[in-house]
Amino acid sequence: MNIPTERLIRELSRPEAFPETTRDIRVVQTHISVIFITENRVYKVKKPVDFGFLDFTTPEKRLRFCTEEVELNRRLSPDLYLGVLPVTEEGDLLRFGGSGPALDYAVLMNRLQEDRLLPILLEKHEVTPEMIERVAAKVARFHLQAATSPEITRIGGSDAIHTNTEENFEQIQPYIGHTLSQATFDLLADFTRTFRDVNRELFLRRESEGWIRDGHGDLHTQHICLTGDIQIYDCIEFNRRFRYSDVLCDAAFLAMDLRMKGRKDLADLYTRKYLEFTGQGGTEALYNFYACYRAVVRGKVEGFRSRDPDVNEKEAQRAAEDARGFFHLAGELARAITPPGLIITCGLMGSGKSSLAAGLAEKFDLEVISTDRVRKELAGMDPLESKHVPYGGDIYSSEFTDRTYRELSARSEALLKSGASVILDGTFLNPGYRSLATETARKTGSHCIFIYLNADEQLLRSRLRQRLQETSVSDGREEILADQIKAAIPPDEISKDRKLDIDARLSGEKIVTTAYRRLLSTS
Repeated sequence: MNIPTERLIRELSRPEAFPETTRDIRVVQTHISVIFITENRVYKVKKPVDFGFLDFTTPEKRLRFCTEEVELNRRLSPDLYLGVLPVTEEGDLLRFGGSGPALDYAVLMNRLQEDRLLPILLEKHEVTPEMIERVAAKVARFHLQAATSPEITRIGGSDAIHTNTEENFEQIQPYIGHTLSQATFDLLADFTRTFRDVNRELFLRRESEGWIRDGHGDLHTQHICLTGDIQIYDCIEFNRRFRYSDVLCDAAFLAMDLRMKGRKDLADLYTRKYLEFTGQGGTEALYNFYACYRAVVRGKVEGFRSRDPDVNEKEAQRAAEDARGFFHLAGELARAITPPGLIITCGLMGSGKSSLAAGLAEKFDLEVISTDRVRKELAGMDPLESKHVPYGGDIYSSEFTDRTYRELSARSEALLKSGASVILDGTFLNPGYRSLATETARKTGSHCIFIYLNADEQLLRSRLRQRLQETSVSDGREEILADQIKAAIPPDEISKDRKLDIDARLSGEKIVTTAYRRLLSTS
């Protein structure tokens, strides 16, 4: 038989109900627990609820999950979780402990130093880089020692990624127009499904390398207390599916939450140190994917709260705002090229380079630098002002072109150093200019990829004739095409791992999609 929550709160709020002497008792309710807080202890009683993903409906189940909560959380906070106490009845009143039969159960914990909780310290601007490094080190040690097995891998591996992400999209679709826009939904779905598809081998390799482990499952700022020995607590005990995952998915939750709280600097430091401590360098793109996934999950949960009839109007409005914030952050993460990189278009006039650059800038957070615009800016011209001169003449002389590409290099270097990703929109049909771009990427430690749009002369002439009917920043025209073809040197010296060849006869949408898939691929 389950004890009514009202009776539980009423009778266990008495000082006499506790095994220690206490005068100050505070009661906090969540949707799954009633928590009694005294001066030095915390008593957590699970409610008899069934939400599908958790089932606490019988005393036996609550005992099992109380026991698991203590055992699992002792992995990270052994001194915080003291054990499980029975809830008994003495006379007609409930109490913690006692000699009577157990009617229910409570997790017994030491009370945390609440003024040292990470969210409180963040609000007071008292979190230092050294603190975050210590958190990263503790999470790293935990993940390196965490259990793995074929069963854990089966439950938390690549199939789970597909199931969990598709479940997210099914569940957030009704919230379009409330907590996220259609455009954001489409962006998140496109990014997630494309990344999953082009990185199937990566997800399988993570399984075979043993990175699917029994983690924390709910590793965000609210569950970290920065005492002398950092306490990380309140892991998910009620559903293995939420706890078994790639360790990167577990770790990325905290980075996402730090970003949500406006501390991208601390999120980046935590990420860098965590990857360093676990020896997982080179996994930044996958880590970013998981951070996006975590932001979607938080947006979904807050969306649910915003429409929960048991939540008051003020809290519901706050939940809706929080949901919008999480979805906005998810969109930022979906548009990020991770780590930042330099993309260089390459091809003859009319091959579709500028359209590709514009299309990728819609899908990614990219700074587009156009040779056409930079050239005219250096010449003091309006970008849309035409300069129809013979091939290689005036502002298209070799000297002025050298100046233009050097300026491109300088601007892209500054942006890359600031952490931005850049796409250079130009022909790059001179090996010297390609070397200049490659050197810029090398100096800034950035990934570099050339996208070569290969087109036959007939197609180019057709497009250039069409361009005459349009306003364009480009001065490319049919009468100088033959000279450019003669001077062009294709990027054959660029290795295949740094070059994507695309047939320019494809539709503009297909060209952008092909490039998008390649840029999301980690192989």
